[in-house]
Amino acid sequence: MKILCSCIAIFTLLAVVAAPALAQTALRVGVFDSRAIAIAYAQSPAFGQEMQQLRAQFQQAKTDKNDTLAAELEAKGQTQQTLLHLQGFSIGSVSEILGMFKDAVTAVAKEAKVSAVVSQYELAYQGPNIETVDVTEALVKKINDSPNVVAMLGEIKKNKPLPMLEALGMRDKD
Repeated sequence: MKILCSCIAIFTLLAVVAAPALAQTALRVGVFDSRAIAIAYAQSPAFGQEMQQLRAQFQQAKTDKNDTLAAELEAKGQTQQTLLHLQGFSIGSVSEILGMFKDAVTAVAKEAKVSAVVSQYELAYQGPNIETVDVTEALVKKINDSPNVVAMLGEIKKNKPLPMLEALGMRDKD
């Protein structure tokens, strides 16, 4: 019994001594600029194909004189443009885009040795034990490694995101 009590006391002492060291271990979180992700995707072949299909469906609906479907497809295109404005110029969520690149996100997280990956604009609080690692460029390269897109990263970082209400009011020039 005396040995058991001594063992419990030693384990308790070790736990008390080790707890502060464990509590101070930084948690690494990968952060990204959601605007860069949106722009990379909007200029990717995958998005180009998606828009090409939408245009083809719209043209077919017009040819078939299916005004209801044509109106629905036109509204979908306009909504897509509004969403891109929110994502590319403001802080709109890009979770659906990243969902299409799950394996790439996982690979970037492993390469950066981070426990989570979140938009830098969604990180509402960061405690002192959180270390952030910018994984924007690595994610962008997985989505669209075009030199033009990668070169835009510097310009994106120079500008603050627009307020969402302002981005919602943006109109494309015809």
